Amino acid sequence: MKGIYNIVTVLAISLGIGLAPPAIAENLSESSVAESQSVIEVDSYDFVVLAEDALDVGDYQNAIFHANRAIDIEPALGNAYLIRGQARAYQGEIQAAIADLEQAAQVYRQNNNQAGYLLALEYLKDLNAPTSPQALTLPELTY
Repeated sequence: MKGIYNIVTVLAISLGIGLAPPAIAENLSESSVAESQSVIEVDSYDFVVLAEDALDVGDYQNAIFHANRAIDIEPALGNAYLIRGQARAYQGEIQAAIADLEQAAQVYRQNNNQAGYLLALEYLKDLNAPTSPQALTLPELTY
């Protein structure tokens, strides 16, 4: 491992002062260097997808974590509250689940998402109805 580290260090120093071997230097165009320095943007919907995937496999902690990240980015995202409410319900955090589902219903209503609004109300009626995360259905995300 130390040998690999030494090779990488020498290569990095060589590249930094322009002494890279021609074969390596030819492959380092300005566009490839720029691409390696680009930033990957993540939006709230990415976190909603991660939260939904975690909920689907019963990983409620990560479902809550990712839903929180989505809410941090976009507080008016009903799906994030709905998923977090479901995950909390599965963990037995009923009061927190109710608060999330009420928030989801409010956000859906403000966004004129009738399907999401009705789904949140349905879960509020009976938090214990679903027997597994796979039984839960989420409304389609509107971008």
